[in-house]
Amino acid sequence: MTSKTRFLALTAALAMSGAIACDETTGAGGDATLRVLLTDAPTDYISAAWVDIGAVELLSEEGRPITLTTDGTDGLVNLLDLQNAATETLAEAEIEPGTYHQLRLIVESARVQLADGFTFTNGSTEKDLFVPSGAQTGIKLNLGAADGEEDGAGLEIVPGEMVLVLDFDVSQSFVMQGNAESPAGIKGFIFTPTIRVTVNDVAASISGAVSTALEGVSVKDLTVTAEPVEGSTLEQFQSGTATAVTDENGAYTLHFLVPGTYTVTVTAGEAHKTTPESHSVTVGPADDAEAVNFEIVAR
Repeated sequence: MTSKTRFLALTAALAMSGAIACDETTGAGGDATLRVLLTDAPTDYISAAWVDIGAVELLSEEGRPITLTTDGTDGLVNLLDLQNAATETLAEAEIEPGTYHQLRLIVESARVQLADGFTFTNGSTEKDLFVPSGAQTGIKLNLGAADGEEDGAGLEIVPGEMVLVLDFDVSQSFVMQGNAESPAGIKGFIFTPTIRVTVNDVAASISGAVSTALEGVSVKDLTVTAEPVEGSTLEQFQSGTATAVTDENGAYTLHFLVPGTYTVTVTAGEAHKTTPESHSVTVGPADDAEAVNFEIVAR
């Protein structure tokens, strides 16, 4: 199976509702409005990936949960309908400014439909997936400082606008059991939600292209991975790794990166490798690192 990674991005926007009254002691006052949006793109062997996200909660510094919604997607939503920056609102609620340590999502159900030409071993093309207990009781996403420092120390939200991006990695979240290219076929999928959290205002990106002089070798649909050099302790289902897929020209962009240093690699297949084998790329707040290029060569 060629691993193609796509994203479900849950975007939380904290915006002022009305004028903000500033205070010389506190520096600011008033509430913020929290909106949670949904977006995505396709993945291998799956033509539809449905999830039903129920409650969305925000936890304060004292551990007090704030319910933003009890029915985020209002039933099953096909993540693959939300492509090319299309979004869907999951929640919208006013909150008090302060320090928040966690965002929690309740996944109530998940279902997949295979792409044309593929079936499960029982002959069907659709299957309900088992949702892990952690996703049923609440996926816990640690929140760090807006600039990527002091991860886990909490995120300070002040009156104004802030955007949280939750990248839901579909290819890692829907893991195939079996082999679509063998007589054994596709037995099923294991559903393990894999999500990254970034503050959009400081989110960075890395882009480039993969090329080759080898005849008959495609530069399309290659997986590009950005692995953080300095990881932090994350909750189950939470990841710091970003992935993207090359287009027909070999171009790629890794979006919504927490500022820091990443090791960027390309999966080129067993018969080939890339030169260089990896890039070490450091991005600061809102940086766009460009021309991080690779060439596919024979091993």
